[in-house]
Amino acid sequence: MTGRQIDDVLHDVFVRGARCRLLDTGTDGLPGDPAAPQWLLAELGDGRVTGACPRERWRRSDEEPTADLSAPALDPGTDRWRVLEVLVFGPHAQIRLGEGAENGWISADAPDAPDAPDHPLRPRDRSLLLLGWNGPDHSRTLPGAVPVSVTAEPSGAQAVLPVRWHDFSGRARPERGGRSALESTGTWLTVREYWAADSETGAVGVAFHRLTGLRTGTKPTGPEFDAGTGDLIQEADR
Repeated sequence: MTGRQIDDVLHDVFVRGARCRLLDTGTDGLPGDPAAPQWLLAELGDGRVTGACPRERWRRSDEEPTADLSAPALDPGTDRWRVLEVLVFGPHAQIRLGEGAENGWISADAPDAPDAPDHPLRPRDRSLLLLGWNGPDHSRTLPGAVPVSVTAEPSGAQAVLPVRWHDFSGRARPERGGRSALESTGTWLTVREYWAADSETGAVGVAFHRLTGLRTGTKPTGPEFDAGTGDLIQEADR
């Protein structure tokens, strides 16, 4: 990313409080998506700022009523030194600003990314469960047009999540062949998983993750596991 693009991203998110225009318009072969929701995860030297922008305006954790649980607001003009990492992302692309917001990168699917279901290097969508104590005394969604929740983490700390909260639960769902899949419901961080092959050994492994969103409800992606044996139920079998 250019210095001007970095400036514009910080200005959009932290000063204007409006949609990140770079994710809307795209750049250099990267398509934009002005209708897609956007999320923020900013790791600062003195804490974290999270946010969601499903339409026109951001709702960030450094604003009331969650300011006391968040790092203070970031002023891009005076305190970029606080930045460890800023991620602004949507389903189609992720912007990452590094320490001090001195450098920035945009990641998305390559135009020639393999998409055949059996291709070993095909990007895969995954979902990670966000942990919090169940029950309204510990984790709850706050009022407002843009969903934000406050949850008590297992460590005892409280976190502000830019998503509607749903307590975790699970049930056994019948599958073919007499198996039972463990169907989980909760609050999820979704990621896009990119694979690569070692040029010398041919070994294949995960090389990079890109954040794609936050979701509430039934686990939105595979893999799933047999509730009785713990064996992996392949995605092709779902």
